[in-house]
Amino acid sequence: MKREVQLYISDTRVDLFQDETISITDSIQNISDISKIFTPFSQSFNLPASATNNKLFKHYYNFNIQDGFDARFRVDARIEISFVPFKIGQIRLDGVSMKDNKPHTYKVVFFGKPSNIKDIFGEEDLNSLNPLKTYDIDYNGADFLNAFKTGLQTTGSNATTLANRNVVVPLILLNNYYEYDSGSYRLDTATWANLRKELKPAIKLKRVIEAIQTQYDITFNMADEGSIKTFFGSAMFDELYLWLHREKTPVSAKGVTPVEYGVDVTTRNKKLTFADYSYLCGSGDVLSSNKLTINEGETFSIRATLAPSITTNTGEVIVKDITTNELLYYKNNIAFNSSALNTITMTSLTSGTLSSRTYDIEIRINCQTGQTFPARNSCGTVAMRISKTVGATSTVHDYGNTGFSLGYNIYIQDYLPKIKVLDFLTALFKMFNLVAYTKLTSSTIYVETFDDFMTKGVTRDITKYIDVTQSTIDRPVPFNQVNFKYAEPVTQTGLRFLNQFSLVFGNLGYSAPEKYDGQAFNLDVPLERTVLINLQDSSGDQTNNIQGWWVDAEGKPTLGKPYIFFNRVVDSTSYPITSSTINEYNAPSNVATDENHTLNFGAEYDEFNGDINTNSIFERFYKEYIIQTFQQNGRIIKVSAHLPLEFILNYSVNDVILISGELYYINSIKINLTTGKSDLELIVKTTTYTNSVLT
Repeated sequence: MKREVQLYISDTRVDLFQDETISITDSIQNISDISKIFTPFSQSFNLPASATNNKLFKHYYNFNIQDGFDARFRVDARIEISFVPFKIGQIRLDGVSMKDNKPHTYKVVFFGKPSNIKDIFGEEDLNSLNPLKTYDIDYNGADFLNAFKTGLQTTGSNATTLANRNVVVPLILLNNYYEYDSGSYRLDTATWANLRKELKPAIKLKRVIEAIQTQYDITFNMADEGSIKTFFGSAMFDELYLWLHREKTPVSAKGVTPVEYGVDVTTRNKKLTFADYSYLCGSGDVLSSNKLTINEGETFSIRATLAPSITTNTGEVIVKDITTNELLYYKNNIAFNSSALNTITMTSLTSGTLSSRTYDIEIRINCQTGQTFPARNSCGTVAMRISKTVGATSTVHDYGNTGFSLGYNIYIQDYLPKIKVLDFLTALFKMFNLVAYTKLTSSTIYVETFDDFMTKGVTRDITKYIDVTQSTIDRPVPFNQVNFKYAEPVTQTGLRFLNQFSLVFGNLGYSAPEKYDGQAFNLDVPLERTVLINLQDSSGDQTNNIQGWWVDAEGKPTLGKPYIFFNRVVDSTSYPITSSTINEYNAPSNVATDENHTLNFGAEYDEFNGDINTNSIFERFYKEYIIQTFQQNGRIIKVSAHLPLEFILNYSVNDVILISGELYYINSIKINLTTGKSDLELIVKTTTYTNSVLT
């Protein structure tokens, strides 16, 4: 029986061709490529150039129309079958076909949610995450030391629990090797002033995920919802941190000895935003919620004024739009002269090709010496002037600010590793075998482990709907080996491990017990692993003080890929740190505190207790999924069926399919929504999934 399909674009029901076929291909994770994440989508299909559709697409074929349909952006859409909701997502307009110089067909593609992740994050790097400025800290005060000892909630506020330990300074050294014997660099007699020059902070990984949510206006499930388990909000994930290591070059000036490789402690700096300015006088306040919105047809210019207190110093000023990370102004070698004003001018600010654009401006001032900038908060002495022009009319809007000084600020964004937001999330998804999906009535992106997702499927018997005239039975994916790989090691300890054992620390090669005909699959994760060091005392006993040593084979600071680690607060009472007798500190670890998880793909040495820990990533997140691909009785079954509407509206790709008494998992399913004619690729069920351990 043919069903009626309804397509709504921006809540407008569009006209469809009566004979148009709309097919949905659905798969969360295809067994032929375990590194990919799929979302529901349709093939390109056609819409008639009817009066309704022409109005919706604003006669897109006529490119002379002003303020027409903007095909650069996808628009919200939903598909219903017999007026029952089926899928929500977005429509992309690809073009218009003309006949006899008249519009005939609109070509569109429907994308189910979550949309292609690349469309959300684009090419932006991780250091574009502006919400992380909440965790900027002070170097010269107590922040850096307290972040080393216990961790910080925010600047000036020490951590009290794991949950609020947002910023830490782990004992990962960038140059010298510290120890407890008679070496040149003794950890118990070193001064904190020297040790801190080799350290960089780290941020809780959960805070990075939260910043991604805020910046891109998306929502992940950060807490369990009934049977849906949270990964990003789990106890295991809460213990993970990202080391803020972006450059291997020295931060000290040329010729300065000893060379410093930690954070930049020389440059004094300050960031100003619209929030630091208050309206004084003129033609009214044009800022709203500390932002400037420019509508089509308007042109703005901004002139900010700096009045430094000290003469004969130079600095630089960088201005960017926080919303887009667009550079609006840059100038270095600015002469800071107390007898002259420095002006920062941004002209010809418009909405561009948009109907409106909102600017959220950040002014950053850097100087090698301390500077004080007095208040400019009277109509005769303004700190910022915003000029607005509409046609032939111009208005002026003046703002003031309070006095401020440059300080020793560590801006988290300055040190975030060089990696795209998309690539970073993809690395996490690959690493922990995650899936992402949405529900019809929610915009939340649910992120779960594959095992947790598969435990929630229900069994659906479709025996009577199967087309028995034809089917195929194929061998499963021909993998006889699966290699789980981190980035190539760059640290000396990682390279020593490779030379000694001919293995890369943290990697795993999983082979079938019998060497049947097949091929290897490589899962590459662009993150770094390193061997950590349990320091020994002068008698050769382990101190259980753990340190990382981030140098290459020649003992020089190195970079590598982003480094994620479990953070542990270590009691160092028996073997204090520095001459200041620091009795606790933050240490990097490859193993969670409760030893239920490691960051190694296979069983590896635990640097804290000296044992082999088998609670690997493979064991926790991949074993149940991978093993079934090696089963002798594994098969891929391809069948056709005429599925009823009740099935189409309610199935999920984690369901178990029952056919003539045999159970299968869904590998992929392609459904013709109008006829119910479906092609299913099924995997013989040889494994029953159980929930992941996330504690």
